[in-house]
Amino acid sequence: MTPTNHVKRSCCRHTGLVCLFVLLCNCLVAAQTPEAVSHYRAGYTQLQGKDYRNAAIELETAVGLDSTYGDAHYALGMAHASLGDYDKSATALEAALRHGVSRDDLAGRIPRLLGDLYYKAALRSRQQRRFGEAIQRFEASLRYNPANAQALYTIGLCHISLRQPDKAIPVFQAAVKADPTYAWPHKSLGDIHRQRGEMRLAAEMYEKAIAVDGQLVQAHAGLAQVRIASDDLEGAIATLRKAVSLDPKYGEGFVLIGTALIKLQRHGEAIAPLNSAVGVDGKNSQARYRLAEAYLGMGEYRAAIESGMAAVSRQKDFYDAQVILADAHSELGQLEEALTWYSRAIADSRYKDYCAHRLQELDSAQAQAQGQR
Repeated sequence: MTPTNHVKRSCCRHTGLVCLFVLLCNCLVAAQTPEAVSHYRAGYTQLQGKDYRNAAIELETAVGLDSTYGDAHYALGMAHASLGDYDKSATALEAALRHGVSRDDLAGRIPRLLGDLYYKAALRSRQQRRFGEAIQRFEASLRYNPANAQALYTIGLCHISLRQPDKAIPVFQAAVKADPTYAWPHKSLGDIHRQRGEMRLAAEMYEKAIAVDGQLVQAHAGLAQVRIASDDLEGAIATLRKAVSLDPKYGEGFVLIGTALIKLQRHGEAIAPLNSAVGVDGKNSQARYRLAEAYLGMGEYRAAIESGMAAVSRQKDFYDAQVILADAHSELGQLEEALTWYSRAIADSRYKDYCAHRLQELDSAQAQAQGQR
C-alpha cells in the first residue's frame, strides 16, 4: 500500500467516525422530550438575563422531565452557583459530567468548576464552625484539584479546631509538598511542635516559613515564642522587633518585647514597646499589667499604680496586676491599700504564700506603728 492510499483510507475512516459522532449527538438531542427542551430553553434565556432563581426553576423542571439531559444539568449548575447554592450546583454539575454535554469546551470546564464549588462550600462550612463537614467538602474539592495546597492546609486547620493535631500534621505536610512556596503550612507545623514542647522542630518549621515568606509576621512571632521558652531572650527580642517592623499593629509583639526586657531587668527599655502595645489596643489588659511591672521595677510607684489600676479595670480577677498594685502601695507606705490588694490576690494559688507573708509583715508593721503612738 502506498503512503498516499494509506492517508486516503485514514481520512475516510476519520470522516466516518466524525459522521457517526454527529449522528449520535443528533440522536441525543432527539432523545430529549420537547417539553424538557422547552423548559431548558426558557431557563437558559433567563440564565443569560441573570434571572437566576427563575432560571433554576425552569431547569429543575427540565431535568425532572429528563434526568439524562446533560446541558440542562450544566445550566442548572450555573444558576445555583450564581445563587450561592454551592451544594446544589455541584450536584447538577456532577450529573452533567455523568451524562455529558453537547459542547466539548463546557465538558472540559466541569472538573475545574466542581473543584471550585466544593472549595467554596467547604470554606462556608468552616466559617460556620462545621469542621467535619468542611473537611468532607475540601476532600471532594481535592478530587478535582488534588494540587490545591490551600485546600489541604485548611483541612489541617479544621483538624486543629477539632483538637486533632495528629491528623493535621500529614495534611500540612501534603500542603507543603503541593506548593513549597506556601509558608503557612510550615508555620502551623511549627505551632504544633511548639505546643508539644518540641522546640527544636518548632524552630526549624518557623525558620522554613520565614525562608519562604520573610513577611509572615506569625512565623516570626512563633520563632520568638520558641526562643522565650528556651530562655534565649535576646534572640526573642531581635525576632520580635523584626515582627513589629513588618506589622506595626502587632500589639502582642510589643507586649512580648516588653516582657522579655523586664525578665532581663531592663525595665526602662520596656516602657516604649509596652506603650506602643497600649497605643495599638487600649483595651489590652496584659500590656497595662506589664507596663505597671516595668514602672515598679524602675521605682516609679505612682505610675505603676496608674497602669495597674488600668489593668484590673479591664480584666476581672487579674491577680498578677493586683500583686503589682499591692507592692507599689506598700513601697509608698500606703498600707491600707496594700492590705486590700494582697487580700484579693491571695485567692490565686501562685501568690498564696507570698501574699500571706506580706500580709503578716504589714500587720506587724501596723501593730508596731500603733504601739508607738
